[in-house]
Amino acid sequence: MITEKILVVDDEQTVCDSIKKILSRKGYTVENTLDADEAVKRMKETHFDLVITDMMMPKTSGIELLQLVKKHYPELEVVIITGYASIETAVKATKLGAAEYLPKPFTPDELTDITRKALEKRKLNFGKKAKDPEKKQMNESGADLIDIDMPFSASEVARSTSKEFVDKLTRSDIPQFKKVQKKTEYCYSGKRECRRLVLEGKECVGECPLEKKAREKAAKSVKKPIIHTNEIIDVDMPFNLSEVETITGSDYISCLDRSEIPRAALYGRNTTAKHNVLVVDDEPIVCHSLRKILSRQSCAVEEAFDVDAALLKMRLNKYDLVFLDLKMPKYSGMEVLESLRRLYPTTPVVMITGFASIETAVEATKKGAFQFIPKPFTPEELKTVTQEALAA
Repeated sequence: MITEKILVVDDEQTVCDSIKKILSRKGYTVENTLDADEAVKRMKETHFDLVITDMMMPKTSGIELLQLVKKHYPELEVVIITGYASIETAVKATKLGAAEYLPKPFTPDELTDITRKALEKRKLNFGKKAKDPEKKQMNESGADLIDIDMPFSASEVARSTSKEFVDKLTRSDIPQFKKVQKKTEYCYSGKRECRRLVLEGKECVGECPLEKKAREKAAKSVKKPIIHTNEIIDVDMPFNLSEVETITGSDYISCLDRSEIPRAALYGRNTTAKHNVLVVDDEPIVCHSLRKILSRQSCAVEEAFDVDAALLKMRLNKYDLVFLDLKMPKYSGMEVLESLRRLYPTTPVVMITGFASIETAVEATKKGAFQFIPKPFTPEELKTVTQEALAA
């Protein structure tokens, strides 16, 4: 029996009534409200499993309501419905935590399917949280364990040995006995803590043997003069910088480091660039266009026309941002996106495509894309997205 309770928020009464009629037939308990403020009051008074809210509403918008719900009721899923659907708002809503995004007008089947998916997501998340207390209980029950690699009860081992023995056990599985601190007393002749004073019961006559030994050792050590020069490439590359530059060029010198080998990825590239960007697109004209625009934004841009080349470049070099086409030969952009998010989770990925749709935009955002840009795009749009991604 379906027991889920749904709150519908829309400033159009007919929409509320229609949604209630459709979902009630499926066994859901549905309540309606015409504004977000009233919805917040209802959520304080009643437990709900799902909120379906319109995006464009007076006073408080659906996006603002989504943010309020995720802040105060994070376990509650939210579905955004709108008659003004766009890729930009779909991506924004998804990034803010919306479970689904449904453009108006929609069919009863579409609404039912979206509702089912959102509630299944809630159950999945709730199931994970329900396991946390069990995990915590297991951790608490395992708190008596000596160590992660010594899964034995500390109390049981203590009964067979001693508590002191258990306290000394560490990850080496061997008891570590504390080093006994040898007693010392202050010697006024040597002006230091001295062990000999404790053993012999008297201070040394004349010069302190320890002071004498230290002075003799210092006299034997000869300090070599340090020669500072900017002409030598490196301590392990004792070659004249200007001579090497004359033969190879300044770009080669700029790429040299302590590896004694010029970093090929930097050779011939703008060394003043602040960020490294990889563009993955099977259309060379798109890659060249992005390189031309991004090079003006202090970005060094590399191009990859197929997925294999892109993954190889990612393994060899570090990039601050990746632009990825949705339609690629061999593998789809979604598959590549999943691989990049798994292998390089800190590198933002911006999806670009000439086959943009709200569904693909939402899917890409859920899979971890930072942004989703339809082709054709303007230089200003590309500049804005790049700045946002690099600042994230």
